[in-house]
Amino acid sequence: MAKRSFFLYLAIAVAIVWSLFPIYWFCRMAFLTPDQIRLFPQPFLPGVFELGAFYNIFGYDYTYAAGFSTGASGQSNQIIRGVFNGLFISGVVTVITLIIVLPLAYVFARMDFRHKEKLLFAVLLSVALPPVSTLIPFYSMYVQLGLTGTRFGLILVTLTITVPFVAWMLIGYFRNVPPIERLARIDGYSRMSCFLTLILPLSKSGIAVAAVIAFLFSWNEYTYALVLVNGTSANTLPPAISGFLAQYPEPGNLAASIIVTIIPPALFAFFLQRHVTEMSLVDPVR
Repeated sequence: MAKRSFFLYLAIAVAIVWSLFPIYWFCRMAFLTPDQIRLFPQPFLPGVFELGAFYNIFGYDYTYAAGFSTGASGQSNQIIRGVFNGLFISGVVTVITLIIVLPLAYVFARMDFRHKEKLLFAVLLSVALPPVSTLIPFYSMYVQLGLTGTRFGLILVTLTITVPFVAWMLIGYFRNVPPIERLARIDGYSRMSCFLTLILPLSKSGIAVAAVIAFLFSWNEYTYALVLVNGTSANTLPPAISGFLAQYPEPGNLAASIIVTIIPPALFAFFLQRHVTEMSLVDPVR
């Protein structure tokens, strides 16, 4: 038993290091000076936490403590635009996803009707398809409809990812909610009233997790955004960051941009963490 516990804790430690080491690496690099980044080996932690890279990616010059200055990044306009577009698109996609998925998942989880399994398979089919497999058809259609380079077009294509995945998750959650509709229907509740006044309040933890997942999927969407909106006024943060790898090879600015990318979903998950914890620890009816 002790040997089994040792290997269990070892596996957990390896998983934690594997997950957190890249974050540590970029956090450290974001606060180093350009000269320190070029050193080998690089310092384990910055001697002085400089904010130059963060100033540069948002379009400002910065003077380091050593006396030298760095100018605004050539990718700063795309980064700033990507942050605002990403927040707007992710928020809209999250709201629309919940509006579509909540009644859809409830119907599939709590009601029986003809061809239910076939329709459910059709809804969930796109979960099994990688985005790259539908990229060319979407691009061809968007070119003809004039939706390339628009936030509306990116919202539509992102919904094809979030809606099936969140529906698949919430269907399983709604199935575990006790069948209280029968008693409510006896008391005169309609099916819609049961859904709005009983099921949704009891399912707030699952809905919170669904919102987090929808936000993360839309915020981190890269494949469609790279092809459909990259370099336009509708650009989002992930493809904007990729410009640091080729057009503007600036390691410090790349690291700072990645930290900026982590902050919004981390805050979003933080404010909903109570409901996320409840979903894993508490029965849905409580």
